[in-house]
Amino acid sequence: MTDKPDNLFRWLGRQVGHVKRAVKPAEKVVYQREQVEEKDHPDDPNLTLRRTTKDEVVEKNDSGLVT
Repeated sequence: MTDKPDNLFRWLGRQVGHVKRAVKPAEKVVYQREQVEEKDHPDDPNLTLRRTTKDEVVEKNDSGLVT
């Protein structure tokens, strides 16, 4: 460990993060699709308009156990 005065707070923050992640309900991604659409800008040919869409189906596990 370093001799910085904030070591206690850094350690405490890590512990809170571990507990928060352990308590959070586990989610499992069942389906995922990412679609990218590109189109030229009507007024300026040097610009390209891009739209990215991400579709997901997520199954939640209420037990809190990571599967």
